[in-house]
Amino acid sequence: MINNIVEILFENAEKHPDKLAIIHKNEKITYGKLVQEVKDYAQYFLSKGIKKGDNILIFVPMTIELYKILAAVFYVGATAVFVDAWADKNRLNQALTIVPCKAFIACPKAFILKLMSKKVFKVGINIISGTIHKHKSILPIETVTPDSTALITFTTGSTGLPKAAKRTHGFLLEQHYVLKKHLAHSFDDVDLTSLPVFILHNLACGITSVIPDFSSQKPSDINPDKILKDIKNNNVTTSVGSPRFYEKLAEFGKIKGLKRIFTGGAPVFQKKAKLLQEKFNDCDIEIVYGSTEAEPITSISAKELLQYKGYVKDGLYVGKPIEDINVKIIKPSDEPIKDFESTWLSTGEIGEICVEGKHVLKEYYNSDEAQKFAKINYQGQVWHRTGDAGYLDNDGRLFLMGRVKNRFVHNNKDVYVFPIENALLESEGIEIGTVLKIDEQIILVVETKIPQKKLEQELKNFGFNFDKFIITQIPRDPRHDSKIDYDKLKKILS
Repeated sequence: MINNIVEILFENAEKHPDKLAIIHKNEKITYGKLVQEVKDYAQYFLSKGIKKGDNILIFVPMTIELYKILAAVFYVGATAVFVDAWADKNRLNQALTIVPCKAFIACPKAFILKLMSKKVFKVGINIISGTIHKHKSILPIETVTPDSTALITFTTGSTGLPKAAKRTHGFLLEQHYVLKKHLAHSFDDVDLTSLPVFILHNLACGITSVIPDFSSQKPSDINPDKILKDIKNNNVTTSVGSPRFYEKLAEFGKIKGLKRIFTGGAPVFQKKAKLLQEKFNDCDIEIVYGSTEAEPITSISAKELLQYKGYVKDGLYVGKPIEDINVKIIKPSDEPIKDFESTWLSTGEIGEICVEGKHVLKEYYNSDEAQKFAKINYQGQVWHRTGDAGYLDNDGRLFLMGRVKNRFVHNNKDVYVFPIENALLESEGIEIGTVLKIDEQIILVVETKIPQKKLEQELKNFGFNFDKFIITQIPRDPRHDSKIDYDKLKKILS
């Protein structure tokens, strides 16, 4: 029985030591070589005073070195802590207040964080990546329980404060099993992924991962020519990434060679799905809906989404929930849920999406307010409130309506943003758009290159009453550069 997530990597190395594990630019490493270096790194960490149960803050770019370090941290039974590369000093200090760390492992450039953040400055053990001395390994993999914390990442809460997502070894294993069944990679697949956590999944599957030649800090700022060379030179067959990553790649023209793409992390409306299907025309495109706390929840092929002939007001069709997850729709509320059953809504009613399953995050680390608000204990199970609004239809299909907190009341009715955003996308020349209520005014915000007079004519037939519209560049989320950053947009407009 596997307890420590890193044991799967070692099993794969024993079966296929000469198989390539990770490729990044001109560097390659086999499974056999990778596990040997993981053992050496683990012994070095032990010699520095890192031990089982310690929290280790890691700031290393998405490279082969990152996965040596990460696996070695798991090996010794410590916990890897990741804060987003775009985090400012306030977010860093907030994060390390929630999760105090004993050691800081970072690339040389990241050591400037010691000057930016008082919390990072006080971390006692400091290790520069790329300079780790190899120690002859002698100790076996540390024994942990399924409930032992393996990985902590941060996601923004509804209050703006970071929430520490606590991924245990057991949770990572369950997530791996679900993804393995859903993604269904074959042993010979070579997968290019721009999402760091999926490299872990690939290593557990025993397949080859290719890290694209790009900056993970700027996921949409890519050089398509470099990515296409990665695909061609390494015989890439599958890929995982954010919608924006593939949209930028599609600007190059039609892309050949890939068999399957899995994309998620942001809404993919029909207009975007059509673009991707046209540019990756020999490829099966699967759109996954999920979150940090529950990945995946549903999935749908681009072809099925494009075949859906419903109305814009229906929201975004994201497929049926996977068999490994349970879904409930509850009354929208800005408060913690005390009586779960009393909040359940019927088929077709719009509310907040709640999920439960083995691969659904059970708790946050040292984040009591987030735990109280986002988690519901019911009949021995922990349900997660996604913060997303949606509904289930009579066929069990899930439709998204936008974030619950972005709804507003207009003419005594709740207005959800996704149907309007979808309709705006269908308008000629609009790249992205949304609707906000500010100071009792209904404002359409659009990003477009077409002249204002032509846009005015386009919006006359829009079918939704609004007070004014604003043309501006709409900020995206810093993690994937794919979703609208509503909070930032509201600040800009206010």
